[in-house]
Formats: sequence, structure tokens, C-alpha cells
Amino acid sequence: MSTHAAAPADDPDGPAAEPADRRFDGPWLLVLAVAAGGWTVLYALDWALLSAGTPVGAAVAFAHGYLLAPLATAAVLLDALSLDERGVADLGLFKWLYALASLVAPPIGAVYYAHREWLKPGDPDLLGGAP
Repeated sequence: MSTHAAAPADDPDGPAAEPADRRFDGPWLLVLAVAAGGWTVLYALDWALLSAGTPVGAAVAFAHGYLLAPLATAAVLLDALSLDERGVADLGLFKWLYALASLVAPPIGAVYYAHREWLKPGDPDLLGGAP
């Protein structure tokens, strides 16, 4: 069921000009990059400079463990689902393996991205552009 009103065939902004309604579209690679980069910085800060018993150490550990790691996991899953929904690539079981691994170490997103590029290296829509 579409929520778009019928538009004349010559209207460039009509339903023919816009992509079909997709549930998983979004800037998932950007979200993954920010979450994995932030996690890496906070984890390194936590490991190198902070002790576990301090409030700052607890806040940093909470941020990288309970905010950024699940965010990276969600970005991996949503990006993989978006690729499948657009018909670009189907990662199958690997999307779940990458998601589970990114709960522990979000920089696994780099491996996910390499796998994604390997599946469709010449596709111009792979980086999130609308088909």
C-alpha cells in the first residue's frame, strides 16, 4: 500500500521518479564509521588512561560498551538489510556473524565493508546512493 498520491506522468517529482518505499534505507555506512571510530578512541582511552573504579572510567566504559557497540551492530545489520532489499548484494549468514562480532569489537565493520565491496566492486550504488 502506497501513501503517495497519484501524480501526472510528466511530473518529475511523482512516484515514477522516486524509489520504491524501502524500510532499511539510511546513512548506515556513516553511522558505522562514526560508531566504530568513536568506540576505538574511547576503548583506547579507557584501556590506556583510565582506571575502572573512577566515575570517568565508568562513563567511558559505558559509552563504548553500551552505546557505541550496539550502534555499530545495528548499522551493520541495517546496511546489510538495505543492500539485500535494493537487490545489490545478499550477505546471508555473514551479516549475522558480522553483527555478533561487532557487539564485541565494532572495528570489525572494516572487514564487513571489505566483504561488501568484494561482493559488488563495480556497483556505483553500493555506497548508499539511490538506484
